[in-house]
Amino acid sequence: MRALIIGASGQVGGALSSLCVRRRIEVYGAAPDGKGFLYADLTAPETVRAAFGKARPDLVLLASAFTNVDGCERDPGLARRVNAGGAALTAEECRKTGAKLVYFSTEYVFDGKTGPYGEDDPVSPISVYGRTKLEGERACLEVPGALSVRTTVVYSHDPASRNFVMQLISSQRAGARMRVPSDQYSNPTYAPELAAAVLDLVEKGASGVFNVVGPDRLSRYEFALKACAAFGFDPAFLEPKRTSELGQLAPRPLEAGLKTDKLASVLGRRLPPAEQSLGRIAAMLKQYD
Repeated sequence: MRALIIGASGQVGGALSSLCVRRRIEVYGAAPDGKGFLYADLTAPETVRAAFGKARPDLVLLASAFTNVDGCERDPGLARRVNAGGAALTAEECRKTGAKLVYFSTEYVFDGKTGPYGEDDPVSPISVYGRTKLEGERACLEVPGALSVRTTVVYSHDPASRNFVMQLISSQRAGARMRVPSDQYSNPTYAPELAAAVLDLVEKGASGVFNVVGPDRLSRYEFALKACAAFGFDPAFLEPKRTSELGQLAPRPLEAGLKTDKLASVLGRRLPPAEQSLGRIAAMLKQYD
Protein backbone atom coordinates (compact mmCIF):
# COMPACT_ATOMS: atom_id res chain seq x y z
CA MET A 1 0.00 0.00 0.00
CA ARG A 2 1.16 3.53 -0.82
CA ALA A 3 -0.09 6.21 1.58
CA LEU A 4 -0.04 9.99 1.10
CA ILE A 5 -0.31 11.99 4.32
CA ILE A 6 -1.32 15.60 3.66
CA GLY A 7 -0.23 17.52 6.73
CA ALA A 8 2.66 15.19 7.55
CA SER A 9 4.55 17.92 9.42
CA GLY A 10 1.76 18.30 12.00
CA GLN A 11 1.13 16.38 15.20
CA VAL A 12 -1.39 13.90 13.78
CA GLY A 13 0.44 13.62 10.47
CA GLY A 14 3.69 12.88 12.27
CA ALA A 15 2.08 10.13 14.35
CA LEU A 16 0.56 8.63 11.20
CA SER A 17 3.90 8.78 9.36
CA SER A 18 5.77 7.01 12.16
CA LEU A 19 3.16 4.28 12.41
CA CYS A 20 3.02 3.73 8.66
CA VAL A 21 6.78 3.15 8.67
CA ARG A 22 6.48 0.65 11.52
CA ARG A 23 3.69 -1.15 9.69
CA ARG A 24 5.74 -1.27 6.49
CA ILE A 25 3.35 0.96 4.57
CA GLU A 26 5.09 2.95 1.84
CA VAL A 27 4.41 6.50 2.95
CA TYR A 28 4.73 9.90 1.31
CA GLY A 29 4.35 13.03 3.39
CA ALA A 30 3.13 16.35 2.07
CA ALA A 31 3.11 19.69 3.87
CA PRO A 32 2.61 23.39 3.10
CA ASP A 33 6.23 24.25 3.93
CA GLY A 34 7.57 21.33 1.90
CA LYS A 35 10.59 20.96 4.21
CA GLY A 36 11.52 17.31 4.00
CA PHE A 37 8.16 16.54 2.38
CA LEU A 38 6.33 16.89 -0.88
CA TYR A 39 4.96 20.42 -1.22
CA ALA A 40 1.19 20.58 -0.90
CA ASP A 41 -0.76 23.73 -0.09
CA LEU A 42 -4.50 23.13 0.20
CA THR A 43 -5.17 26.60 -1.22
CA ALA A 44 -3.04 25.87 -4.31
CA PRO A 45 -4.67 23.11 -6.41
CA GLU A 46 -1.64 22.52 -8.62
CA THR A 47 0.51 21.58 -5.60
CA VAL A 48 -1.99 19.01 -4.40
CA ARG A 49 -2.28 17.50 -7.86
CA ALA A 50 1.53 17.33 -8.07
CA ALA A 51 1.73 15.53 -4.72
CA PHE A 52 -0.81 12.96 -5.93
CA GLY A 53 1.18 12.54 -9.13
CA LYS A 54 4.42 11.86 -7.28
CA ALA A 55 2.97 9.62 -4.56
CA ARG A 56 0.41 7.71 -6.66
CA PRO A 57 -1.36 6.75 -3.40
CA ASP A 58 -3.78 3.97 -2.61
CA LEU A 59 -4.60 5.73 0.67
CA VAL A 60 -4.80 9.46 1.39
CA LEU A 61 -4.89 10.75 4.97
CA LEU A 62 -5.98 14.40 5.05
CA ALA A 63 -4.59 15.64 8.37
CA SER A 64 -3.94 19.22 7.27
CA ALA A 65 -6.30 22.05 8.23
CA PHE A 66 -6.54 25.59 9.55
CA THR A 67 -7.07 24.55 13.17
CA ASN A 68 -6.62 27.85 15.00
CA VAL A 69 -10.22 28.30 16.13
CA ASP A 70 -9.93 32.04 16.82
CA GLY A 71 -7.80 32.49 13.70
CA CYS A 72 -10.60 30.99 11.62
CA GLU A 73 -13.02 33.49 13.16
CA ARG A 74 -10.68 36.36 12.22
CA ASP A 75 -10.12 35.13 8.66
CA PRO A 76 -13.17 33.12 7.54
CA GLY A 77 -12.12 33.35 3.90
CA LEU A 78 -8.85 31.54 4.55
CA ALA A 79 -10.61 29.03 6.78
CA ARG A 80 -13.04 28.19 3.99
CA ARG A 81 -10.30 27.94 1.37
CA VAL A 82 -8.26 25.53 3.51
CA ASN A 83 -10.82 23.53 5.46
CA ALA A 84 -13.59 23.33 2.88
CA GLY A 85 -11.94 24.06 -0.47
CA GLY A 86 -8.78 22.08 0.30
CA ALA A 87 -10.83 19.10 1.41
CA ALA A 88 -12.99 19.27 -1.73
CA LEU A 89 -9.86 19.43 -3.88
CA THR A 90 -8.37 16.39 -2.12
CA ALA A 91 -11.66 14.55 -2.47
CA GLU A 92 -11.73 15.22 -6.21
CA GLU A 93 -8.19 13.87 -6.64
CA CYS A 94 -9.14 10.74 -4.68
CA ARG A 95 -12.22 10.30 -6.83
CA LYS A 96 -10.11 10.54 -9.99
CA THR A 97 -7.38 8.17 -8.79
CA GLY A 98 -9.51 5.72 -6.82
CA ALA A 99 -7.54 6.31 -3.60
CA LYS A 100 -9.14 5.61 -0.23
CA LEU A 101 -9.71 8.92 1.59
CA VAL A 102 -9.50 9.49 5.34
CA TYR A 103 -10.55 12.94 6.52
CA PHE A 104 -9.78 14.20 10.02
CA SER A 105 -12.83 16.04 11.34
CA THR A 106 -13.69 17.51 14.74
CA GLU A 107 -16.20 17.57 17.58
CA TYR A 108 -16.64 21.27 16.71
CA VAL A 109 -19.26 20.19 14.15
CA PHE A 110 -21.57 20.14 17.24
CA ASP A 111 -22.85 23.07 19.29
CA GLY A 112 -21.82 21.54 22.62
CA LYS A 113 -25.21 21.81 24.30
CA THR A 114 -26.08 18.14 24.76
CA GLY A 115 -22.87 16.12 24.49
CA PRO A 116 -21.38 13.63 24.38
CA TYR A 117 -22.38 12.97 20.78
CA GLY A 118 -22.68 9.89 18.64
CA GLU A 119 -21.92 9.73 14.94
CA ASP A 120 -25.57 10.06 13.94
CA ASP A 121 -26.48 13.02 16.14
CA PRO A 122 -27.50 16.21 14.28
CA VAL A 123 -24.60 18.58 13.62
CA SER A 124 -24.81 22.28 14.45
CA PRO A 125 -21.44 24.07 14.42
CA ILE A 126 -21.25 27.45 16.16
CA SER A 127 -17.87 28.71 14.89
CA VAL A 128 -16.25 29.37 11.53
CA TYR A 129 -13.82 26.55 12.28
CA GLY A 130 -16.66 24.10 12.95
CA ARG A 131 -18.65 25.16 9.92
CA THR A 132 -15.72 24.97 7.50
CA LYS A 133 -14.59 21.61 8.85
CA LEU A 134 -18.13 20.29 8.40
CA GLU A 135 -18.12 21.51 4.79
CA GLY A 136 -14.85 19.66 4.29
CA GLU A 137 -16.24 16.52 5.88
CA ARG A 138 -19.28 16.54 3.64
CA ALA A 139 -17.15 17.00 0.52
CA CYS A 140 -14.92 14.09 1.50
CA LEU A 141 -17.79 11.76 2.34
CA GLU A 142 -19.03 12.10 -1.23
CA VAL A 143 -16.04 9.98 -2.27
CA PRO A 144 -17.04 6.29 -2.35
CA GLY A 145 -15.61 4.45 0.65
CA ALA A 146 -14.33 7.60 2.37
CA LEU A 147 -13.80 7.63 6.13
CA SER A 148 -14.30 10.74 8.30
CA VAL A 149 -12.65 10.58 11.71
CA ARG A 150 -14.03 13.00 14.28
CA THR A 151 -11.59 13.69 17.08
CA THR A 152 -10.67 16.40 19.58
CA VAL A 153 -8.07 17.75 22.06
CA VAL A 154 -5.30 15.74 20.42
CA TYR A 155 -2.10 15.69 22.47
CA SER A 156 1.32 14.06 22.52
CA HIS A 157 4.92 14.77 23.46
CA ASP A 158 5.70 16.91 20.44
CA PRO A 159 7.92 19.94 21.19
CA ALA A 160 7.06 21.42 17.78
CA SER A 161 3.35 21.37 18.60
CA ARG A 162 1.19 23.80 20.54
CA ASN A 163 -1.06 21.01 21.78
CA PHE A 164 -2.62 21.41 25.23
CA VAL A 165 -0.16 19.16 27.05
CA MET A 166 2.88 20.86 25.52
CA GLN A 167 1.45 24.26 26.51
CA LEU A 168 1.03 22.96 30.06
CA ILE A 169 4.61 21.65 30.19
CA SER A 170 5.97 24.92 28.80
CA SER A 171 4.01 27.01 31.31
CA GLN A 172 5.15 24.89 34.26
CA ARG A 173 8.79 25.00 33.22
CA ALA A 174 8.64 28.76 32.66
CA GLY A 175 7.03 29.35 36.03
CA ALA A 176 4.08 30.98 34.25
CA ARG A 177 0.43 30.89 35.23
CA MET A 178 -1.84 28.98 32.86
CA ARG A 179 -5.51 29.86 32.53
CA VAL A 180 -7.50 26.71 31.79
CA PRO A 181 -11.20 26.44 30.90
CA SER A 182 -13.18 24.70 33.62
CA ASP A 183 -16.38 24.41 31.59
CA GLN A 184 -15.21 23.05 28.21
CA TYR A 185 -15.80 19.28 28.20
CA SER A 186 -14.20 16.99 25.62
CA ASN A 187 -12.39 13.67 25.25
CA PRO A 188 -8.60 14.22 25.21
CA THR A 189 -7.03 12.01 22.55
CA TYR A 190 -3.45 10.73 22.44
CA ALA A 191 -2.07 11.19 18.92
CA PRO A 192 -0.23 7.83 18.59
CA GLU A 193 -3.36 5.94 19.70
CA LEU A 194 -5.50 8.00 17.31
CA ALA A 195 -3.15 7.05 14.47
CA ALA A 196 -3.27 3.36 15.40
CA ALA A 197 -7.06 3.29 15.55
CA VAL A 198 -7.38 5.06 12.21
CA LEU A 199 -5.03 2.68 10.39
CA ASP A 200 -6.86 -0.26 11.98
CA LEU A 201 -10.17 1.14 10.70
CA VAL A 202 -8.64 1.44 7.23
CA GLU A 203 -7.46 -2.18 7.37
CA LYS A 204 -11.01 -3.24 8.21
CA GLY A 205 -12.42 -1.27 5.28
CA ALA A 206 -14.40 1.12 7.48
CA SER A 207 -16.18 4.04 5.85
CA GLY A 208 -18.52 6.81 6.88
CA VAL A 209 -18.18 8.75 10.13
CA PHE A 210 -16.33 7.38 13.16
CA ASN A 211 -15.62 9.10 16.46
CA VAL A 212 -12.02 8.35 17.49
CA VAL A 213 -11.25 9.93 20.86
CA GLY A 214 -10.00 8.95 24.29
CA PRO A 215 -12.49 7.34 26.70
CA ASP A 216 -12.35 10.08 29.36
CA ARG A 217 -14.78 13.00 29.05
CA LEU A 218 -13.13 15.78 31.04
CA SER A 219 -13.07 19.53 31.35
CA ARG A 220 -9.80 21.07 30.23
CA TYR A 221 -9.04 21.82 33.88
CA GLU A 222 -9.70 18.22 34.96
CA PHE A 223 -7.43 17.03 32.18
CA ALA A 224 -4.74 19.51 33.25
CA LEU A 225 -4.89 18.14 36.79
CA LYS A 226 -4.46 14.59 35.49
CA ALA A 227 -1.45 15.73 33.48
CA CYS A 228 0.11 17.41 36.50
CA ALA A 229 -0.40 14.27 38.57
CA ALA A 230 1.27 12.14 35.87
CA PHE A 231 4.21 14.52 35.45
CA GLY A 232 4.74 15.25 39.13
CA PHE A 233 3.87 18.94 38.73
CA ASP A 234 2.41 21.07 41.51
CA PRO A 235 -0.88 22.23 39.90
CA ALA A 236 -0.80 25.58 41.71
CA PHE A 237 0.19 27.32 38.44
CA LEU A 238 -3.15 26.38 36.90
CA GLU A 239 -5.96 28.93 37.01
CA PRO A 240 -9.40 27.42 36.32
CA LYS A 241 -11.57 29.90 34.42
CA ARG A 242 -14.99 29.83 32.85
CA THR A 243 -14.91 30.27 29.09
CA SER A 244 -16.75 33.58 29.43
CA GLU A 245 -13.73 34.90 31.36
CA LEU A 246 -11.13 33.97 28.76
CA GLY A 247 -12.00 36.44 26.02
CA GLN A 248 -11.80 33.83 23.27
CA LEU A 249 -13.01 35.22 19.94
CA ALA A 250 -14.79 32.14 18.62
CA PRO A 251 -17.59 30.44 20.56
CA ARG A 252 -16.68 27.02 21.92
CA PRO A 253 -18.90 23.94 22.30
CA LEU A 254 -18.94 23.55 26.09
CA GLU A 255 -20.85 20.34 26.88
CA ALA A 256 -19.20 18.42 24.07
CA GLY A 257 -17.35 15.12 23.88
CA LEU A 258 -17.83 12.14 21.58
CA LYS A 259 -19.13 8.61 22.08
CA THR A 260 -17.01 5.70 20.81
CA ASP A 261 -19.42 2.76 20.85
CA LYS A 262 -19.19 2.44 17.06
CA LEU A 263 -15.38 2.39 17.20
CA ALA A 264 -15.41 -0.25 19.93
CA SER A 265 -17.85 -2.43 17.98
CA VAL A 266 -15.60 -2.44 14.89
CA LEU A 267 -12.15 -2.65 16.52
CA GLY A 268 -13.12 -4.53 19.67
CA ARG A 269 -11.45 -1.87 21.83
CA ARG A 270 -11.48 1.76 22.81
CA LEU A 271 -8.47 4.03 23.13
CA PRO A 272 -6.51 3.77 26.41
CA PRO A 273 -7.46 6.03 29.33
CA ALA A 274 -5.79 9.39 29.76
CA GLU A 275 -3.74 8.26 32.76
CA GLN A 276 -2.04 5.57 30.65
CA SER A 277 -1.21 7.91 27.77
CA LEU A 278 -0.05 10.68 30.10
CA GLY A 279 2.14 8.11 31.82
CA ARG A 280 3.86 7.44 28.51
CA ILE A 281 4.56 11.15 28.12
CA ALA A 282 5.84 11.31 31.70
CA ALA A 283 8.35 8.56 30.87
CA MET A 284 9.51 10.59 27.85
CA LEU A 285 9.98 13.68 30.00
CA LYS A 286 12.19 11.74 32.39
CA GLN A 287 14.16 10.35 29.46
CA TYR A 288 14.80 13.77 27.91
CA ASP A 289 15.40 15.74 31.13
